[in-house]
Amino acid sequence: MAKVDWAEMLPYELAAAIATAPVCYLPLGTLEFHGWHLPLGFDALKAQAICRRCAQITGGVVMPPNFWGIGGGHKGYAGSAIADDDLLPSILRNALREVRRNGFKVAVVLTGHYPGEQVIAVKAASAEAGAPDFSVIALPEHEAFPTETRGDHAAKWETSLGLALFPEQVEMDRLTGDNPLYGIYGQDPRMEARAELGLETVEVIVNTIADRVRSELKRLGVA
Repeated sequence: MAKVDWAEMLPYELAAAIATAPVCYLPLGTLEFHGWHLPLGFDALKAQAICRRCAQITGGVVMPPNFWGIGGGHKGYAGSAIADDDLLPSILRNALREVRRNGFKVAVVLTGHYPGEQVIAVKAASAEAGAPDFSVIALPEHEAFPTETRGDHAAKWETSLGLALFPEQVEMDRLTGDNPLYGIYGQDPRMEARAELGLETVEVIVNTIADRVRSELKRLGVA
C-alpha cells in the first residue's frame, strides 16, 4: 500500500504524490474526554483514519492530525485540553497556505470534533483560503448524512466508528461502575454501538468525500 502520510514521506515521494493527485487531507479534532472507553484524542484519530482511507482512493496525502480544537462542553473534564477560540483559525489558515504553496490544488479539511464553534471556525477559515486555482472542501464527518443524524459524543455513533476504525483502542469493558455513561451524550454505546454500523458509516463518509474531490479536480482541469 502506498504511503499517504505527509510526515512519513521523503521529498521525492511527496513530489510524486502531488504530481499524481494534488490533494491534501487535513484531519482535525481535539484532546477531550470521550467516556471511559475511548482515547482522549478520538476526534482527530478518527478523522485521520477516514482521511487515510480517502487518500487511498483519490490519491494525495494526509497531514498529521491537529488536536487543538475549540468549543464543546468537556473543557473541565480530566484529560481534556481545549484551545482558545482564536488559535484554530490561525493554525488552519497557516496550514492551508502551506498546502497551497507546496502545489496542492484541492484540500479537504475534515473535522471529527464538531461543536458549533469548531464547525463555524473551520468553514470560515477554509472559505477564506480558497482561490480560483485552489479548492478547499471543509466538513464535519456527519455532513455526509444530510437526511439523518449520525453524530454524538462518545455514544452510539462515535463508538461505532471507533470499533470500525481502531477496535484495539476501544475498551468497552471500562463502561462499568456507578456512572458508566459519564461524559457520554447520545444513545448508550453498550447497547447500540456496533462495528458493522461503524463500517457502513465510514464507507458513506469516504465515498462522499472522494466524489467531491474528484469533482473539484475535474473542475480545476486536473483530473
